Amino acid sequence: MKSKHRKIRKLWYAVILVLIASICICLGILFAVNQKKKNTAAAISTPTASATAVPSVSAVPSASPSEEPSEAPSEEPAEDTAETAPAEVPAAESASSLSSEFTDTSSLLILANKKNRLPEGYVPADLVDAGIPCTNGSALMRSPAAAALQQMYNAAAADGVSLAISSAYRSESYQSSLYYNYVSMYGEAGADTISSRPGYSDHQTGLAADFVEGGDADFNESFENTASGKWLASHAHLYGFIMRYPQGKDGITGYNYEPWHFRYVGTDNASAIYSAGADETFEEYYQVPGGDYAS
Repeated sequence: MKSKHRKIRKLWYAVILVLIASICICLGILFAVNQKKKNTAAAISTPTASATAVPSVSAVPSASPSEEPSEAPSEEPAEDTAETAPAEVPAAESASSLSSEFTDTSSLLILANKKNRLPEGYVPADLVDAGIPCTNGSALMRSPAAAALQQMYNAAAADGVSLAISSAYRSESYQSSLYYNYVSMYGEAGADTISSRPGYSDHQTGLAADFVEGGDADFNESFENTASGKWLASHAHLYGFIMRYPQGKDGITGYNYEPWHFRYVGTDNASAIYSAGADETFEEYYQVPGGDYAS
């Protein structure tokens, strides 16, 4: 009987052990499943975060293309306006009322001053080498002016004066560079007293020349006291040249006194102007508009 009870007791122990083992196994399985769910949730949440970060980065480059078109067109018109501002429409219109002898490009009296613009891009058709010493190597002038200049050079040499020039004909593009260089140094108002705006230069006619001696008096009022300055003031008209910008006439010519700048107009015209007075201007003699720019 005792033996039978022992067997039953052992059997219950075995059942209890099996139940305990089963419970542990179930708990282990539940723990593993729960851990797997946590890992899966973490794995899913990570790519979601990176996916939302991508649009925020791509938003930056998408903004810059939209800015470039709005900036470029707004700048270009402003630059074009600045470049075309110097165009002197009123001055060009005033030239149309002049006699053809002052507007015909073949005339020796073609007028270039602050009220009268030359044809745009004008280049004389009969340019030749000036034919006398030039401190810049060489210079061009219209054929009749160059021939007269050479005669004047020989006459001065016979009197013991050696004439030389620094420049004669200047293209409109060269004058533009020269003028705006002065503007950068002195401002527009200052530049306008010593240099012509492109298209308004006496030099572009191919009939003007600047004389020099290679000293401190070059391009200064004191040039009038040099051997060349004195000889030219007294003799230039005999060879068809006039002092283009006499002293005290800046309100008429538009430029300060330049005793080194001479303009060829032909012997008869130059002698007539000189006879009217040593300081007679082209504008006064021919009664043509002068002075400052119209605008």
